[in-house]
Amino acid sequence: MQDIRHYDIIVIGSGPAGEKSATQASKLKKQVALIEKSPRLGGASLHTGTIPSKSLRETVLHLSLLRQQTHGIDITFKENLTTQELMYRKEMVIQDQENSLQRNFEKNHITVINGTPLFQSASMLGITPADGSEKFEITADYTIIATGSSPHRPKWAPFDYESVFDSDTILDIKHLPKKVTIIGAGVIGCEYASIFSKLGIRVNLIARNRNVLPFVDRQIAENLMYQMRSQRITLRLGESVEGIEKISADEVHVKLESQKVLPCSTVLVATGRFANSSGLNLDKVGVELGNNGVIKTNANFQTAQPNIYAVGDVIGFPSLASTSKAQARIAVLHAFDQLESEKMPSDLPLGIWTMPAVSMVGKTEEELTDACIPYEIGVAHFKEISRAHIMGEEEGILKLLFDPENLKILGVHIIGPHASELIHLGHSVMYFEGTIKYFMNTVFNSPTLDEAYRVAAFNGMNRLDHESL
Repeated sequence: MQDIRHYDIIVIGSGPAGEKSATQASKLKKQVALIEKSPRLGGASLHTGTIPSKSLRETVLHLSLLRQQTHGIDITFKENLTTQELMYRKEMVIQDQENSLQRNFEKNHITVINGTPLFQSASMLGITPADGSEKFEITADYTIIATGSSPHRPKWAPFDYESVFDSDTILDIKHLPKKVTIIGAGVIGCEYASIFSKLGIRVNLIARNRNVLPFVDRQIAENLMYQMRSQRITLRLGESVEGIEKISADEVHVKLESQKVLPCSTVLVATGRFANSSGLNLDKVGVELGNNGVIKTNANFQTAQPNIYAVGDVIGFPSLASTSKAQARIAVLHAFDQLESEKMPSDLPLGIWTMPAVSMVGKTEEELTDACIPYEIGVAHFKEISRAHIMGEEEGILKLLFDPENLKILGVHIIGPHASELIHLGHSVMYFEGTIKYFMNTVFNSPTLDEAYRVAAFNGMNRLDHESL
């Protein structure tokens, strides 16, 4: 039996939450061990989720703009692009990011252990090495669980990874499909619907709700649905799936409860995700679980067992790489009594990489109305912004919701080019309790997409002027 090695902190998982936890602890001069059961670092975010899907989206977006000859240059493309060609950039990005992750861990003297952990007690973990070598145990003062999440795989879906896929395996598709049916109109379903449609592939998008993305401001969601339909995405709203039948190697039938039958060549099931909390022996150490295996934590991401923390997708909503990193920092600082004024912001930005992209922060019109909070609206259409015309992307809007009395910003909602980057300016002004007058009085570089904020602010002030007449 090997000697039991002790660390100040053990981190389980090497995705965004695990990476930030380990790095933050190393900055506090702590001895850190990071356990990753996969042979590759980075977790689902790097290999099957955020990074690869957004890399593929970028490739498809550039291809689409060139094919539309938005800049007046006639470029001839080969008729049939291969998945290998489309995935080229994705693979490069993944490899570069993984190498960077490895260098970061080495630079910060983080011990990386490739194996499967199991809690023996609140401070001891048993490790089964991935290389088949002898099992061993390690101990720590604190442990952070950052094991992420996995796709929900309903029993009625005959996953074969040839014609029926989940969101973790769709990027391994060998041939571009002729027609895709996507089950689930959440973030993942909508993003992949946009990617496939931009490749000229016919798409059925099935939503149990009467709207896609029900948590998004209605005007933004309706604009997205309009643009999806214009991209030949068929929206099947208010529908539930009864079953999937594979007819042949090239044909699959998706049967709806309404008795509609949707023939296609490929099915993507994107019906949500569940927390990767099983197999850790958490019940033995007093860590409480909620629905879908979500680990319950307090405001500092501490579980019911005080020296065990959990961050990222494994604790549920909002399940974003961005929030996972912030959660990880707070958890580590709290564990080592270094927490000062740090806390999670009350308003978190959300980015959805559809085409066009959607991003939001703060309240929606529906939330403000339900809460009986007065508000006014300021809107800028991207067709009014010269930079959008230069880019060949004029579709979309930027919408400000603000208090009509003190002019403070209550919400920012964007659909259009670079929405997920644009949102941060509005978020910053909100954070510092600024008003829409900031956008009216500041000077923006021109031509830039940020000028939409000024247009929206003046539009909002004009509405107030008209109401006072």
